[in-house]
Amino acid sequence: MAFLDLTAMNAALKELYDGQVVEDLVYADNPFLAMLKKNTDFGGKYKPIPIVTGVSQGRSASFANAQTNQSAVQIESFFLTRLSDYSIATIDNQTMLASATDKMSFLEGAKLVIDGAIRSITLSLSSSIFRDGTGTIGQISTIASGVIQLAAVSDVVQFEVNQTLEARTTSGGSTVSGDALGYVVAVNRNNGQITVALSMGGSPATPANWVASNFLNVQGDSNAKISGLAAWLPGTDSTVNLATPFYGVTRSVDRTRLAGVVYDGSTQSIEEALIDASSLLAREGGKPNVAIMNYQSYAALEKSLGSKVQYIEAKPADSESASIAFRGIMINGAASLIKVFPDRNCQPQTCYLLQMESWALESLGDAPQILRYGDGLEMLRVYNADAGEVRVGYYANLRTNAPGWNANVKLSQ
Repeated sequence: MAFLDLTAMNAALKELYDGQVVEDLVYADNPFLAMLKKNTDFGGKYKPIPIVTGVSQGRSASFANAQTNQSAVQIESFFLTRLSDYSIATIDNQTMLASATDKMSFLEGAKLVIDGAIRSITLSLSSSIFRDGTGTIGQISTIASGVIQLAAVSDVVQFEVNQTLEARTTSGGSTVSGDALGYVVAVNRNNGQITVALSMGGSPATPANWVASNFLNVQGDSNAKISGLAAWLPGTDSTVNLATPFYGVTRSVDRTRLAGVVYDGSTQSIEEALIDASSLLAREGGKPNVAIMNYQSYAALEKSLGSKVQYIEAKPADSESASIAFRGIMINGAASLIKVFPDRNCQPQTCYLLQMESWALESLGDAPQILRYGDGLEMLRVYNADAGEVRVGYYANLRTNAPGWNANVKLSQ
């Protein structure tokens, strides 16, 4: 009898989930994640990201003054740390045994479960690289009988049925009084609404003390997610944000070079806003070549350009996949050509104008990956259940080595 034991099952999973398959699952609908440079050797306790913010000021038309007024080169170093994230797929033993004489019948069922785990963590990663590390994925505008109207309709892409949510009074702050949890039981993607219950699969109901203006995160994510674009390129000049050390650096010392350019283009057309923001970056020595915005803003740009629109295609960075490409629009910036792409995870009325070679996703191994331990097995026994478990995860963070060559641009729509 050809029994599908753990060794045979593990070999089958290795074959089914080679690097190309996982890459296709991860990159297909996530342009910014796909285009990021990937460095997979992020070992050690942290990774220094040094940035020169100023040169020696020992310069003068007077030799004596130049000699006297010498100063050290100004170097700041971000001490980047890794963040972890996990997604679990569990397959009961009876299903495995039922397919003991036909490995493919098992694999078809297993693939459905494991693909779901990969897609779940891909959503988390592709969302996190845009956000500020607090774990916030949406804000309550109104709530009644468990039905939540999100403040930003486009944030609905961050929510899935069966998520376990926490509500916080401020983004990344304390949970609301009572620490009540909300379990997503329905998602209205057209209207930007989610419905929560007091238990998994329960009837719609408002958790205790959840009110309008609360911020939502998946349980366990608060202040534990990747520092994405909103963290590296904050959209306000809040002294609280910049005076608080960020990976060891107080960015208020030189706001632009340490936290990027901020440009308010909300009174302009999107094309004009990008051109003017690119001129500020050019002044700082930057040559932005990619702009990322959400689909609503991208559609507005496309319609405004009319017959002038120039379409382009881009491939994922360092990818061997021939099946993935992203369509975008080319516009002329102040000192460079800018490729504009839509990404569903980008915040509304926001564009990140980027010099892409200055960015990388730093990770320990691939991000994401099917986690393997000392025995090399993908499928693990669940110690307290009659089941096997596949763990998908990553240990990573986003970084830039030139914040001042990148911009956070506020858009009109």
